[in-house]
Amino acid sequence: MRTLLFLHTTDFDAKEGFELTLEMKLVICSAFVQITFGLRQDVLNIFNEVFVTPTSYSYAGRAIFYDGDVNPFTQRVNLSWPAVEKGFIITDDGLNIAIHEFGHCLIIENAKRNYLARTFNETDLNTWKALAIKKIPAVKAGEYQIFREYGGTNLMELFSITIETFFEQPHEFYSYSPTFYRMTAKVLQQDPRNSKNPKELRNG
Repeated sequence: MRTLLFLHTTDFDAKEGFELTLEMKLVICSAFVQITFGLRQDVLNIFNEVFVTPTSYSYAGRAIFYDGDVNPFTQRVNLSWPAVEKGFIITDDGLNIAIHEFGHCLIIENAKRNYLARTFNETDLNTWKALAIKKIPAVKAGEYQIFREYGGTNLMELFSITIETFFEQPHEFYSYSPTFYRMTAKVLQQDPRNSKNPKELRNG
């Protein structure tokens, strides 16, 4: 139901000549539903357009190629299908571009919402930020090995990389940093270590 709701409230488009199938759309939708399973937000209000490309892409004047990004000017989520597909085929490497980019969307939209309508509990999110800020230098230096170094760029990137790891390597994440894991679970209101009932948060 949540997947279909997201599908019908999101405008999907693709690069000319690339066939974006219903199955592909549902896979992309599932990433958003996975993140928000324990939250009150079922759809995106600002970034409700998803553009899919058949390969990595670049912007005019830039030499960098992207597998995904959230563009605040066009209010669009851009995704490379091969990267999305790989993220769901390999489920235990802490890499999922769709989860990563939707994580950005949620943080941005949360900040723009009325206080009473925010996606995340403000106290929990601020506690998460306080823990994350202390970890950024070590992540950037490659010393915090559960997260890739790009997570040390800023809090926004660390949040998205954290939730990628949270869903794909929950037991490893918990073993590496129990306190940070539990706080991430509290922010997202779910614990993927509980396969039978992810909404039931575990203390240990």
